[in-house]
Amino acid sequence: MFDKAFNRKNSGSYKWDTTVPEGLIERGAYPLSVADMEFQTPLEVREAIKDFTEKGFFCYTDADKAYRDSVREFLARRHNFEIENDWITCVGGVVFTINTAIRAFTNEGDKVIIQSPVYYPFSKSILNNKRIIADNPLVPEGNTYKMNFPDLEKIAAQDDVKLMLLCSPHNPVGRVWTKEELKRVGEICLKNNVVLVSDEIHFDLVRKNQEHIVINNVDDSFSKNTVICTAVSKTFNLAGLGTSNIIIADKALREKFQTQLSADGYSCINCVSRPATIAAYTKCDYWIDGVNDYIEENIRLVNDILSDIPQIKIYDCQGTYLMWLDMRELGMSDDELDLFLQNECGIIQDPGFWFGENGKGFTRLNVACPRDILEKSIKELRNQILKRV
Repeated sequence: MFDKAFNRKNSGSYKWDTTVPEGLIERGAYPLSVADMEFQTPLEVREAIKDFTEKGFFCYTDADKAYRDSVREFLARRHNFEIENDWITCVGGVVFTINTAIRAFTNEGDKVIIQSPVYYPFSKSILNNKRIIADNPLVPEGNTYKMNFPDLEKIAAQDDVKLMLLCSPHNPVGRVWTKEELKRVGEICLKNNVVLVSDEIHFDLVRKNQEHIVINNVDDSFSKNTVICTAVSKTFNLAGLGTSNIIIADKALREKFQTQLSADGYSCINCVSRPATIAAYTKCDYWIDGVNDYIEENIRLVNDILSDIPQIKIYDCQGTYLMWLDMRELGMSDDELDLFLQNECGIIQDPGFWFGENGKGFTRLNVACPRDILEKSIKELRNQILKRV
């Protein structure tokens, strides 16, 4: 199911077409970059979309009871997260949500907390909306990262800090935050009247020895000021549908967000996303389990192949399908590293500096791809490094 390789050139894919130097894939390079998978979405989802399209009506579509029930029941079943249907607000993607939340809950010149290195649209969303980044950088510790809570407490206490963007699980460092860590974040935000936007889009993709905890499950009181971002996109490889399900339990907070969403011009869900979401959330739990097993083996493969390469430090990928590699010991600039990976190793990557200054010299690799292709790519990386030392 996950071993089959596809050439997706000329499909309009961001990863395969629009961001790749011309001729690079034809020369044998492979994209281990943009965060969508190289796995076909589950058959049940494809059949539901086919059924819908054959009817021939691409209508304005609402998130009706069947849609909302599928989301609610999935969250209860897979995450022990009990919600009500009217807590769900459908939005055209999590990045759209972040921008809307920034406009809804802050004013120009206000500060927004992020924890770098972090998913780069966080920073862009803040700056593009004329707000100020308040960075609470993560702290490397062994082969993982931790939060700097004393620094977070100082930042959150500032009068002009109004919102925090939490990445959970964290992209790109791969942390699955513990209950204790989430409790401290939630308490700090609640104490200082900082709205907490928790991006939990990767919440289904965690390793067997990890448990993702939805922020509101840590403490009921957190529901007063949290916006929880969920979507089918990462879990089932449906990013192109542009649909997310935002959970806001507090009515006043939800209405404020929805007012801004209306002002932003968002009115209805993608018509194809309705059957796709219902099918994914009601018929495809088996696929989540299977893809997690496959990703876990791919992560183990990368670690095994590079185990004798001291120039690369691999951070523990507790969640997501994105591995975070420290390659600073190779002594290359970011541009040199990019060219080395592309031209000599055949790897198209996401440069670490995209995720913040403290990502310079790092790379983010997407391992949600067929194992034989990943093995070939990582072995070539190993061979090329050995030639240099």
